Amino acid sequence: MDWTTEGLQAEIDYRQASLRRDAAHYRVSRQSLPARPSWWRRLGHRPGPDLQGEPNGHRDNGHRDAA
Repeated sequence: MDWTTEGLQAEIDYRQASLRRDAAHYRVSRQSLPARPSWWRRLGHRPGPDLQGEPNGHRDNGHRDAA
């Protein structure tokens, strides 16, 4: 298929319009969702067991000189 200048410009315009429609749809759908906490907040506030005797999650019991 041979592309003319007008045909090529029409194809570019068509694809750009399609991308703009998709982007607008995505923006609207993202705005309608509830706000999600950041990954950092989710990482630091994960539900998990509260284990006694391991305050920092290590076997050293939180002390520097526990060797």
